[in-house]
Amino acid sequence: MNFRHLKIFIAVCEEKSMTRAAKRLYITQPSVSQVIWELEEHYHVKLFERLSKKIFITAAGEQLLSYAYHITSLNQELNETMKNNSFEKTIHLGATVTIGTYLLPQILAAAIKSYKNKLEINIAVENTAFIEKNILNSKIDIGLVEGEIQSKDIKTNSFFQDELVIICNKNSSLAKKASLTIHDLKDKGFLMREEGSGSRTLFVNAMHAKGISYTIKGVFNNTEAIKNATLHGLGLGIVSKASLLSTDTDLYVLHISNFELKRFFSIVYHKNKYLSEELSYLIDYVLKNYTKLTD
Repeated sequence: MNFRHLKIFIAVCEEKSMTRAAKRLYITQPSVSQVIWELEEHYHVKLFERLSKKIFITAAGEQLLSYAYHITSLNQELNETMKNNSFEKTIHLGATVTIGTYLLPQILAAAIKSYKNKLEINIAVENTAFIEKNILNSKIDIGLVEGEIQSKDIKTNSFFQDELVIICNKNSSLAKKASLTIHDLKDKGFLMREEGSGSRTLFVNAMHAKGISYTIKGVFNNTEAIKNATLHGLGLGIVSKASLLSTDTDLYVLHISNFELKRFFSIVYHKNKYLSEELSYLIDYVLKNYTKLTD
């Protein structure tokens, strides 16, 4: 087994076809098939199921793919480092929208100021599902997420407790009620984030657990859009408590008895990730200083 085997295996997984992988790599299809056979023989596992002229990756294949991404990524990093005689210090960081908008600037400013050398950080603000996928394929080094991570290959450390709240326009009839229960939300229209976001998953699961029906009036990829749509009476918004500012005086938080939407923000990275000095410092800084950063 060598790096060529792993690169071909990755191409087959991404293309979901040996023929397309061969075209992408400018080699013959029999050569691709031979490499996959050699890998299966080497590890004594089946990497793909062949059904109706299509291939489907197996559990063993998924496990190998996770390692293959990191092995090839580290090999490329090693080659570049040795050629340039310098270390790659740029940290590729992914943050979910709420964290990226309301917490990350403060966190990074404090971390960079306290570090003895310069920290180079490239930031991508996306939803939890995107960040998880790109940690698994080594495109993101570290993530700050508000949703649950599914992969067992990703290490998760919670660093801050957050709460989702339901908001409405201050002139809404719900804002004028003395007390509210979960049943007051029945069949109401909600404004929420897109699928794959942590806030949407938490809200949907909580409503399902309570057996409360509802409608989706709007889907947005950022919190400020939800707040603005709520302000104009288009529905009830689902946002992080951390996103509500002193200037949001025309928005009202609904206090619903026996219904809390608490969650943890987490710092995540691949369990096999090589932690450089810079990356280790950033992880430790967030975990040790979050209370100061979120006061």
